[in-house]
Amino acid sequence: MNVPLLPLAIAAAASLVASFSYAGDLACVTLSAGKLAALATGDGPHAPVFARFLKDRDKILSRWLIVRVVALSLAAALLVDFANAAGVPHLRLAIALGGSVLLYGTLAEILATIARRRPETVAILALRLLRLFEVVAIPVADPLVLLGHAVGGQFPETRVHDARITETEVHYAVTEGERAGTLAEEPAEMIRNVLDFKDLTVRDVMVPRRRVSAIELSTEVDQVLELVATDGHSRYPVYRETLDNVVGLVYAKDLFAYAESGDKSKSLTDLVRKQVLVVVEFQSALSVLREMRSKRLHMAIVADEFGGTEGIVTLEDILEEIVGEIHDEYDTDAPIHELGDGRFVADAAIPISDLEGHLGKSLPTDGDFESLGGLLVHRAGRVPDVGASITLDGVRFIVREADETRVVKVEIVQNDGRRRLPSKSEEAPA
Repeated sequence: MNVPLLPLAIAAAASLVASFSYAGDLACVTLSAGKLAALATGDGPHAPVFARFLKDRDKILSRWLIVRVVALSLAAALLVDFANAAGVPHLRLAIALGGSVLLYGTLAEILATIARRRPETVAILALRLLRLFEVVAIPVADPLVLLGHAVGGQFPETRVHDARITETEVHYAVTEGERAGTLAEEPAEMIRNVLDFKDLTVRDVMVPRRRVSAIELSTEVDQVLELVATDGHSRYPVYRETLDNVVGLVYAKDLFAYAESGDKSKSLTDLVRKQVLVVVEFQSALSVLREMRSKRLHMAIVADEFGGTEGIVTLEDILEEIVGEIHDEYDTDAPIHELGDGRFVADAAIPISDLEGHLGKSLPTDGDFESLGGLLVHRAGRVPDVGASITLDGVRFIVREADETRVVKVEIVQNDGRRRLPSKSEEAPA
């Protein structure tokens, strides 16, 4: 039996064109609107291609649909001819349907998989290679687009906006930009911080109560000036008898202006600004930022559920969550110092997340604490004595300074095999 190969080859080619138009459609739809706009307005060689797609999106997709329909119809017709020429006319319907479905389904699945993994590349190829087929389809496709718009105009458009999808797309774009070298690490991290900022609460960014520099209302102005000169902060909460009763804020600039005036008649009460912003610890950092901006304040008192003072939060604390640490000439030294040979000395108030960054490893955080000192107290079940040693995941923490209520300084030894760990005698208090 003489098997005619030409109809079979043309049917396969028609199925390939139909599959490629489907893959191109999928690739263009997969690309987000932001990505398409960036490709269309960029300086790359393919910008005009994407600009044409954005301008005539509906028409191009409609033309590709017509190309698919015509190509699949042609493939089915050719398979009928193939069946007749092969001497099995009674099977022509089965061969036409089964063959076209098999050819198109196989090729479409392969090309669609590639389109999902490389949508930009497939979109470029489709927009360029299918241009000739679009010209043929214009007489049918473009009137159908006009008809579709006319019918669609009778129904109000409803859009479902999913912010999570948009955020995921931005994260993906940032990661791809870093990988391609077009986006530096620092701005990339800043973008991620902006995206994560909405999830932060005041508790995440505040200065806890025990670290707050505050002034009792009855303190002499001269003493306050000495404190400000050595402490270096620009604003201080002022309280009456206890920090739970904050009556206002005193500004360093007001104190210095008063000192320069030579006037000695005023007390701290006269210099206190009574406007105080009070926020709660579980309030979102974003809402506090907005409130600070509207009231033109740079500091807020953080209250707990009983109305007591939990800590303070400043505008700088909030902004640092986006731009990173902001250092000025008054900032103290870093909370952790490397001594060499796998040893560090750290302020016990250092957040666990910062410490993990310095050590390059994760630490167990199964408890209600946020700092290194809190971790050690949690593990010991009390405030550890000076010289006490706690080992966690190969890292030894030695308490070097502590008082009755908290750990102050900690020596850290990483056991990486390069150095002998200190013996008990070596762990005696310094």
